[in-house]
Amino acid sequence: RTFIRKKERTLDPVYKAESSEAICRHLLALDEYKSAKVVFAFAGTEKEIDTSLFMNETIAAGKTLILPRCAAEHAIDLCVVRSMDDLEAGAYGILEPKKGRRLGQGGGYYDRLLPQLHCPTVLICREQLMSPEVPVEEHDMRCTMLVTEKGVLTPEA
Repeated sequence: RTFIRKKERTLDPVYKAESSEAICRHLLALDEYKSAKVVFAFAGTEKEIDTSLFMNETIAAGKTLILPRCAAEHAIDLCVVRSMDDLEAGAYGILEPKKGRRLGQGGGYYDRLLPQLHCPTVLICREQLMSPEVPVEEHDMRCTMLVTEKGVLTPEA
């Protein structure tokens, strides 16, 4: 993780912007996205993938966009976002809903939350940050798909 964080800090800003846009475009082209009425996403921080294009397109398409909001005791509230104006910097400076129409609360970690949703899950990652060896812990959940700026991959079983 330390190696990836260091590598992430050295990425060219142009590459970061271009890869973020490409990843968002691949997400928007997924059949699973096109058929979805409700989409759960996250607002990336400055060093993460910028998901604003994806979120804006989701709202414009009339889909229900759900974003997490940090709650007490490391829990996650799920909130409906109707506009990017609904967001403000929350815990750790991450954009999250100012307030929201609360749908539920996860156990505090995505690995516990996502299996409860019973839906396809997509991991997004920049190609330059991919590694053949990723530390895995018992609670880590496998995603249905991996999307990078180069396209969509389905993880092996």
